[in-house]
Amino acid sequence: MRILLVEDDRDLAAQIERLLVQEGYAVDRATDGPEALAMGLEAPYAAVVLDPGLPGMDGLTVLKRWRAAGLSMPVIVLTASRTEIADMREGVRAGATNYLLKPVDNELLLDWVRGVVNSAGPNSRGTEIVRGDLRIDTVTFKVWLGPELMRLTPTEYRILLCLAVASGRPMQSQEIVERGFDSESSKTAAEIPVYVSRLRDKLGRRAIETVHGFGYRLAEEIEASPPGRR
Repeated sequence: MRILLVEDDRDLAAQIERLLVQEGYAVDRATDGPEALAMGLEAPYAAVVLDPGLPGMDGLTVLKRWRAAGLSMPVIVLTASRTEIADMREGVRAGATNYLLKPVDNELLLDWVRGVVNSAGPNSRGTEIVRGDLRIDTVTFKVWLGPELMRLTPTEYRILLCLAVASGRPMQSQEIVERGFDSESSKTAAEIPVYVSRLRDKLGRRAIETVHGFGYRLAEEIEASPPGRR
């Protein structure tokens, strides 16, 4: 599968490219906005890693133009600060799948790339993660189980999303806290099992597996069933 990496910092781009190539992906690189726009329009990519601060044309403008052209590939935006809330909101509106904070956490980036690439298929719309009858829209933050729109709290959604992008890798409670919540959150590892239990009540007891000694893992195929049988 081919990934488009859009980053004008040559050292960071080289680091991310090595990471993705070692994971088995083919990588094309662009270093400015016009080049990225053209490459995205010319070739189908499984996913894009995008720096918003590009010369020539900023990354969010590139993203908006891709979406306006009907392109739905997942786009992971790299951001330099958690305080850029306005920019993050603009990126979500433009069609970003997710944001990652610089300096880049290699394992977290790989989790996101695996998650969005593995979700691609006939039932995927590029910005969605699909696990059987479960569908997570990473732009609108909505979750469906079969035809039913699920009512999840923000905390439940964050935990579910963490497990979904881990692509079958178990995650311990502390890792979920570190990767799913920012430093201002008051969530602790001790609270995670409570929210996991609530998610199981809503999605089905088999939706989230406990891998003893390793943590929680989202099932590959989650089936919808009548509420009374969950």
